[in-house]
Order: sequence, then C-alpha cells, then structure tokens
Amino acid sequence: MTDQSGNPSEIAANPSKKVYVKTFGCQMNVADTERMLALMGEKGMEPTEVPGDADLIIINGCSVRDKAVHKAVSFLGEQQVLKKKKNPIIALGGCVGQLDKGDVFKRAPYLDFVFGPDAIDQLPELVHKAQSGQKHFVQVEFDKTLSYSTQTKIHGSKAQAFVNIMKGCDKYCTYCIVPFTRGKEKSRTIDEVLEDLAQLVAKGVREVTFLGQNVNSFGKGNKNLKGYLPLELNNIIGKVGPRDGEENFPQLLYAIENDPRFEKLKRIRYTSSHPLDFSDELIECYAPKEKGGIGKLAKHLHLPVQSGSDVVLQKMGRHHKIENYIAQMDRLKELCPEIGFSTDLIVGFPTETEEDFEQTLKLLDRVQYDNIYAFAYSPRPGTRAAKLPDDVPAEVKNRRLNQLLQHQLKIAAVRYASRVGQTMEVLVEGQAKNQNMMTAADRAQETPTALGRVWTGRTSCNRVVNFVDHTQRNYLGALLMVKITGSTSLSLQGELVHQPDFAELKYTSSYSSSEIAQ
Repeated sequence: MTDQSGNPSEIAANPSKKVYVKTFGCQMNVADTERMLALMGEKGMEPTEVPGDADLIIINGCSVRDKAVHKAVSFLGEQQVLKKKKNPIIALGGCVGQLDKGDVFKRAPYLDFVFGPDAIDQLPELVHKAQSGQKHFVQVEFDKTLSYSTQTKIHGSKAQAFVNIMKGCDKYCTYCIVPFTRGKEKSRTIDEVLEDLAQLVAKGVREVTFLGQNVNSFGKGNKNLKGYLPLELNNIIGKVGPRDGEENFPQLLYAIENDPRFEKLKRIRYTSSHPLDFSDELIECYAPKEKGGIGKLAKHLHLPVQSGSDVVLQKMGRHHKIENYIAQMDRLKELCPEIGFSTDLIVGFPTETEEDFEQTLKLLDRVQYDNIYAFAYSPRPGTRAAKLPDDVPAEVKNRRLNQLLQHQLKIAAVRYASRVGQTMEVLVEGQAKNQNMMTAADRAQETPTALGRVWTGRTSCNRVVNFVDHTQRNYLGALLMVKITGSTSLSLQGELVHQPDFAELKYTSSYSSSEIAQ
C-alpha cells in the first residue's frame, strides 16, 4: 500500500502503533535514536518505554568495545519470548548492525532486519518491507557521495539537542573500529548547519552538542566560499585539520556567535575530538568574549588521550605526544581557568607495562580531570591492534581499570569540593532519577500541595548539580542560578537562588527508552 507519491503509507495508516528503541554507545548513537523516533513519529508511531507495548523494537547497538556488543546482542536475545508472544518487528541497527551484516540471523532467526548508521533515513521503508512479510534483509551500504547533508530531527520539544555536523573518521587508530562502521570523514557545510540550528533555536533549544567521530576535522573538503575566519588551523605539531581555503570548526563557532538568530542559544558543546586536530585557533575560542572568544562555548572540553605513555600511544597509532597534549591543556587553563576537563582512557593495551600504566596515573594528577571514561582493552575485529598478541591478562586489565577509576575519584572529589560556596548557572535537564537525595530538612518543608522534588542539571563546565524545590514549578530547560552547598566525587548539591523573573518553560521530557552503555 502506497500513497499518491509512491511512498509507503502502511505505517501512517495506524497511528496507534508504538516503537521502542534501546540505545547503547556514544552520543552519536543517542542522536541517531532521536532521529529514528522522529522519523517513525512522522509515520504515526509513538514512542514507548515498555518493550512489551511496542509494535517495533529497534536495538541501536555500539561496537566500539566488546562489552557494548555483548549488551546489545544480549538484549536482542531477551526479545525472543516477546516475538513469540506479540510478534513485533525487531531490527538491529547502529554500529553493531553495520559490523554484523546479517550474521546474527543464524543466532537470532526471529530478528527481522539489520541496518547501519547510513541507512537511518530509510528506516520507514525498511519497516514497511518487514510489515509486508520480507525477512532477514540487510541495509548496511555506506553513502558513497562525497558530501554530507542532513537535517536534525528531534522528537518533541527539548531544551537540548544533538546536532551531527560531520561523520566518519580518517585517523585509523590501531584499536578503533569506527572507520569501518562509520566510514570516511564527511562534513556538512557551515551554511547548512546554521540554517538547521536556527530552526532548533526557534523551537526552544538552548543548548546544542555538535557531534562527529572527529568533530575538530569538521569542514574538510568544503570550500570556504564566504571567507569565514580563521582561514587555517595550526597546533603544536604544525598545520592541522582542513586546509587553507576550506571551512573549519572555529569558523562555525564564530559564525554562530555573530549571528543574531542565535541570541537565545546559551551553550555550545561538542564531541568527540582528537589531539592532532585540536587547533590553537580552537583553544583561542575559549578566551573571554571581550578578548575574542566565543561566549556561547561551554567551559568544558572532552579530549580523548587514551594513555599517558608515549610508547603505548605510538602503538595505538595516535601520533601525538603526552607533552604536547599537556601543553594544550595548560594553554586552555590559562585562557579559561574555570574550564572542566574529561577524557577517554584505555588500560591493558597490548604490551602495556606497569610503567606505562603508572604514566597514565601521573597524567591524571597532572591534568586534573573532572571525569574520565575508562575501559579495559578488547580487540576489535579487522583492526590492526587485533593482530597483536593480547598479552595483558584479564585480571591485570581489571586491576588496572579499578585502580585508575579509584585514583580519578579522589581527584574529582577534591575538584568538586572546591566549588562549594560558589553560585553557578545550571541548565536543568529534568527531575533526578534518585528522588531520595532530599534531607530531613527538605522533607520538613513539604506540604500536601508542595511536595519536594529533586531537579538535576549541568553547569557550563559540565558538572552535574542536584537541587530540591518545593514550588511545583517545571524547571525543565531553564537556566537557573544555584548556590553549591555540598559535593561528592561525581556531583554537586545546591540551593536554588530566588529568581523573581523566572518564566516557566513548557518542554516535554526526553525519551527514556534509551540507555548509554559502553
């Protein structure tokens, strides 16, 4: 059944149908899930948080680490009973789908189809094929065009949005499977991103996170036809990123800062970066606005380093030195003393010695991260590192990982405690999942008409802040001043500063049927 344009209309014919998406992985996968929900919403399917209520179940899997793959496949296995009971359409997507290419049908014959990240916009048609009785088909072809064009789709109204500005990676680190699951680097044009962003801000978005596997290489291959500045990028190793005459990431930031359409946009974040493409010109963007910096740029940087050992970095194919990485961090702190740092780290890479691991601990002490994302090495199929002997025993990997995490918790506890007594601006993301954080004093203020609620949000430097309120106001999406009264190694607690001019915002809550699981 098709409509007059020849497009499948079977889905739209029944608006009572529901879709459930289980998401594993990075922010890129979270953004992909948002796009899936929006696309299926246009066809009349409503999101649900209960798999048993769904007519369509999508597993948006991550393959960056072996553990994430196992989680996605395990969740797929759990749906076998549901398939027999209600017969929903079940699809496997994301990087797991791209890597698997249909081999999973042997283990899960109840799975209907597999698709990769480049096939997301075809999802309604793929679902229609499954509804029509086709089974075990695969759509994992990469988009072979050199350009990259898309439009951000968000489900419902939100104060925050993920915006893909480039995709793919050309770095080919020896351990990383991303180039094989996301393809070559391609960037949207600055003008397209600006138009996309203008529509989001008009809908109430106040914070955006620009996404890309190597976001600092944004613009490579796109001619700088409008003469955006800066014309070229450099860092401590020399010229980096897009070439002179091409668009680049700092150009995009300055274009947003100088465009009156973005007056209500309060924060810009981005992830993920590579030290080789992290330019001096981008560092200058963190300077105070009166000194030529970007006022909307969040005072936070996530810059993966992966190891504190130059020997290990060389074997990882990272091509950057620790001393240069530290120099970049020092320059940032000089320009923006309140900046918060986070990074990615891998322990137990082939041939990593105790001395190499100690260098990573020393790096934590030197840089003073607010947060780290650390993982034990697992070989990924098809990568160069997979050919190396996986010679660090599992028990050693686990011991080093736990030691690293405990070391970081001590650093974070001190850094978070240093914020107590300060008043910080917080963008409220919603009510905290843990409503048991209220103290006895908080409970004493409750009345039958003014029950206390714990709200949570983030500062510009990406610190989580929780605060209690008894007014029954909806703070979702609001920028509020909060006085910090307490801290842990993971978050801050505070008291809302009275703001008589607060205007209640009307946002729908974010979908919660996804889970970021590395």
